[in-house]
Amino acid sequence: MPKLEEASVRLDNAIQKLSETLSSGPRAEMASRVAGLADRLEATAQERDAIKTDLEAFKGDQRKLSLALREAQENYAAAQVVNEAVAGRLDDAIGELKILLGK
Repeated sequence: MPKLEEASVRLDNAIQKLSETLSSGPRAEMASRVAGLADRLEATAQERDAIKTDLEAFKGDQRKLSLALREAQENYAAAQVVNEAVAGRLDDAIGELKILLGK
């Protein structure tokens, strides 16, 4: 029986040593790396989602600004037409005044 007890103690020690080796060895290191990569992946996914949200907001702003610019350009073109018409009438009025004044 003493040999059986001795073998049992040695087996328990070997199992303990194997368990310690597995928990602190390459597998544990790889598990730690995988956990770290998973955390980084989650952080990256959150950052990507935030960027997508910002992008959608920027696209909305761009559409609004594009419409405002188009409207401003149309108003400017209309103002140019009115300005040319007014300038023409002023030139005509100045010409008529010159004729009336005899110059």
